[in-house]
Amino acid sequence: MSKVCIVGAGLSGLICGMRLAKSGHDVVIIEELTYPGGLLASTRIGGEFIELLPHHLRKTDKHLLSLARELGIDSKIFWYDGLWYGRASKKKVGYFDGGFASLINVLVQDITDNGGRISYATSVSEIKKNGDKFSTVCLLSDSKKHTVESDYVIFTGSCRTFVNASHGLPISMNIRDQLMNVTYQSRICLMMLVKTLPSDAYLLQKFPSQSALPFLRIVNHSACFSDKNYGGQIMYLVGKCQISDPLWIASDQDIMQEYVKAYRKLFPLIKKSDIKSWRLTKVRYAVTDQLPEQDLTEPLENIYVCASALTGQASNGIPENRMDSVTQLAFDICTRINSKEEAKLNGREENTIITAI
Repeated sequence: MSKVCIVGAGLSGLICGMRLAKSGHDVVIIEELTYPGGLLASTRIGGEFIELLPHHLRKTDKHLLSLARELGIDSKIFWYDGLWYGRASKKKVGYFDGGFASLINVLVQDITDNGGRISYATSVSEIKKNGDKFSTVCLLSDSKKHTVESDYVIFTGSCRTFVNASHGLPISMNIRDQLMNVTYQSRICLMMLVKTLPSDAYLLQKFPSQSALPFLRIVNHSACFSDKNYGGQIMYLVGKCQISDPLWIASDQDIMQEYVKAYRKLFPLIKKSDIKSWRLTKVRYAVTDQLPEQDLTEPLENIYVCASALTGQASNGIPENRMDSVTQLAFDICTRINSKEEAKLNGREENTIITAI
């Protein structure tokens, strides 16, 4: 089989790595952070792992649920009644026992068990074409350069990051322009461990004077998933922010104070002393504004962009960064690569038979 270089150890990168490593490919994953997970990255609070950004499963997440069955961890999924304020009275939402870290850890283990490798603290500076091969130039944590030669490349970052890294590739100007025109909204998320929650609703949004608040929604994680040993109650304040906004470049402490100040306007009885700990996460490329006009997932033969912004095309629908659609795209890209390899193998077998005759 062939060698595959995957840029990014988030959910889509790990799914591709797992599927392709199991198919016999030589898989190398490049991750700029020191840990896997991407937008599903977790931290430990109390006796549990918890995601830095709010996540849950839906009954309609057929590809993600299929992945859990494939990995043998579907028994770790439990379903809860979540009260969604301003929407349906209740919705079934799922969550892994042990958090989504359970999913990430099994994917990483399957990759390494099948000969795959993950290089952490490694950033990609350029992707070049070298004959029939790709050369992915990486910058290691000690500032040394390393080049990964591969038959395929799967890029799981934002479209704009891909364009910047692939400026030397012979991608058509039309495709390159469309990728650059994929715009994104940024997100700032404050996760807090508090003594008590002022509401039993899992999701709160559409507040009075919405424009005056720095956050869009409140996700009361522990209001739904209450049987977790966090040592308190977990909640998230999720807001969007332009990178030109002063809030984006403010310190974590200043952003936290701004968020809590606005939160207390909604719930005046909450005191600062009720906050036991907190963690702020910024996501530069969180949600795209509009789907592209055409399929851009393979801008050049044998190089793929597996990004949430490309999970659909030619639609007026509002894109959402959903795990299930990204999972489906990762499955599809792995199928395409395996089909190409099977076609190559069949072609070689046919040539061998013709030569023998």
